[in-house]
Amino acid sequence: MTVRSIEQYRIDLRDRLIEAAIRQFGELGFDGASTRAIASGANTTMSNITYHFGSKRGLFCSAEVAIASRLGQVVTKAIAEVLSSDASNAQRLDQICGVLRRIGTFMLTDEAKPMALFVSREQQNPQSIIRKYMRREFNNVADIFAREIRQIRTDLSYEGCRMIVFFLFGMAVFLRSSRLSLCVFMDVEDINQEMSKALLARLDGIARGAICGEPV
Repeated sequence: MTVRSIEQYRIDLRDRLIEAAIRQFGELGFDGASTRAIASGANTTMSNITYHFGSKRGLFCSAEVAIASRLGQVVTKAIAEVLSSDASNAQRLDQICGVLRRIGTFMLTDEAKPMALFVSREQQNPQSIIRKYMRREFNNVADIFAREIRQIRTDLSYEGCRMIVFFLFGMAVFLRSSRLSLCVFMDVEDINQEMSKALLARLDGIARGAICGEPV
């Protein structure tokens, strides 16, 4: 193998270990997850965990960073077309709802499942590293959204607009975090493409009503 191919192999192996770790930590928590099972899930040996991450704790921290980075990519990409100060309220509303739909679309993917399990556990841990990374990634996003909404809802305070942002994001995340409850409530085994479209359309409608202060 060439030096470049060896380096790529190491990167791929590291990524596989992180992916397997996210699944294990999300399903079982830090204490319940097994480094042996993680290594097996990545089709490698436990010694590679030590080589790449130093310890189980090091792997856990790397998994947190990877999740925060991936979610940050989704959100950052979604707000790449934030409107200028002279945009109309209709344009702002379309832009905000479009962002929410893209986030909701991601939450409905299989990729989001292990991440959501992991994050839901870490929500209860005030010392979680992922809290720091998510604050860095999402506070700026919340500010952008709140400023856009306040241009539409001049009757609301900035804090009130941030609360709307929180609930809008919560609705998008709900599509993954409460998927089981959603399936039970809708009396389906799983969410198919047709239902996904309907859910995203409803998310759009509710968001528009919440932002504009209209009944939904």
